[in-house]
Order: sequence, then structure tokens, then C-alpha cells
Amino acid sequence: MKRLLLLFATISLAGCVRAGDRPISSTCVWTEDQARPLDLTNASDRRHLRFDAVTAEDMAIRWADKHFSLLPEYDERCVECMEMLFGGVANQHRVDVATVRQYSSQRDPFVDGAVILSFGVLYLVVAHIFADRIRRRFPPGEPGFWVMTIAMAVGVSLVGVMAGGLWSIVVEEVHLNSGHLGYRMNRIPFRRYWYVYFACCVGAFMLATLLRPRVNLRFKGKFFSEH
Repeated sequence: MKRLLLLFATISLAGCVRAGDRPISSTCVWTEDQARPLDLTNASDRRHLRFDAVTAEDMAIRWADKHFSLLPEYDERCVECMEMLFGGVANQHRVDVATVRQYSSQRDPFVDGAVILSFGVLYLVVAHIFADRIRRRFPPGEPGFWVMTIAMAVGVSLVGVMAGGLWSIVVEEVHLNSGHLGYRMNRIPFRRYWYVYFACCVGAFMLATLLRPRVNLRFKGKFFSEH
């Protein structure tokens, strides 16, 4: 578990600079030391453009939060600032503004994978614990076994999905070094496809309960064969 958490932290904070580390431009003007044309057939250049696009979007949101928070013109000003910053990125790297806008909404697969993996491991541990308690309390032949298994699968999965959504938001804020996620939270897979994760959690819990005795028998058989 410690190694998994260390791997997750390494992936999430691998970059020396994160989007929220860049100071807000008071005039919504994009400046960059590495101004050069980007070749989007090159993986490193695609990563560079994605980082700049995400940073520009974050700067616009933080700028609007600072100057127009709770004001009616917030959305309009935020979009105006964002378009100016996207235009600056496009001009610096000789790409279309539409391309910059597209890259700003792309997810980081390594961070999303780390979140899903860490959540999956923790959920399986919890499911294993509850499955063991259900097996000890209800033999498989009793009607109460299925009632309890289905009820616990739904309940534990609901709590798990809510906890996973909160965990993914915290990770996103740490990864971007920004507490101004705003509408970007809707792009997080745990929030966008919560029903898929819920179905997977229910299925995993049911399997953990049904396979629990077989796992026990396998370990017992191995133990007696060795002794």
C-alpha cells in the first residue's frame, strides 16, 4: 500500500511546474520563454502544448475569480481572458487557437490511471472485509445471504463512488496546484462516469462475496499439503 501511494504521488507531482504555479497575468497576455513552433506529431511537443493550454485555462479562471467573483459578468470576462491567453499560446507555438482550446480539455491519463488504481485497490480491500463478515454471518444457502449481499453491495458502492469522487477532486487540485477547478470538475472521470464506477463496484463486491470461500479453501488446502 505504501508503494502504491508513493507511485501515485510520484505520477501526480512528476512535473517540476504545475498549472497553478504560473502567476496570473493582470492583462491576460500569454508570455513564455520557450516560444517556438510545435510539431504535434511529436509526443513531447503534444505534452508541451497540453500543459500550456491547461495553464492558460487555469490562469483565466483564477483571474476571473480574483476580479469578478460573484459578479454577473464573471462568465463573459473569464471567456474573454481565456480566449486571449489561448490566442497567445497559439501565436507562440504556431498552432490554431481551436487546437489549443481542444488540448485544454484533454485529461492526463497517468494521473487518472493513478487515481483509479489507488481507489480500486482500497475498494477491493474494503469489499474483502465486508465479504468475510457476510460469509461468517450468513451461510450461502440462507435467503438472508443474498439480501445482505445485494444491500451491502449497493450501500458500500454508493459510499465508495462518493469517496472516489472526492478523492479525485483532491488529486486534481494537488496535480494542478489550483483550488479554482470550477467547471473543470465535470471532466474528472469519477464525476463524469460515476454510474460506470458504481456498476463496477457492485460487481466487484458481489464477486468478492461469492469467491470468498473458494479463496479460503485454496489457502487451507495449500497449508495442509505443505504440512
